[in-house]
Amino acid sequence: MGKARQISQPPSRGRRFMVGRDKHGQWAVCDEKGLIGGLFISRDAAIHFAMFESDHVPGAVLYVPDTIIISLEPLFKMNRSAAPSVIPKRM
Repeated sequence: MGKARQISQPPSRGRRFMVGRDKHGQWAVCDEKGLIGGLFISRDAAIHFAMFESDHVPGAVLYVPDTIIISLEPLFKMNRSAAPSVIPKRM
């Protein structure tokens, strides 16, 4: 099982965004509450968005390895109380 890699040092208030791939292989970003996120054309674009949205706070962005799938389904559901899903890939 892969380990997540932080983009920078951990902030005092914790991680805010995850950057990784969805089940279709597209670059995805989601916040810890499932309120902000989206799909991006490249890894760099996804990281740029996450860093901008987190005010460039060190450690607020977590890069998720390819062995983990990010699901953005909670972003598009009416019930926003659910946090984004992170699903291990089956090998």
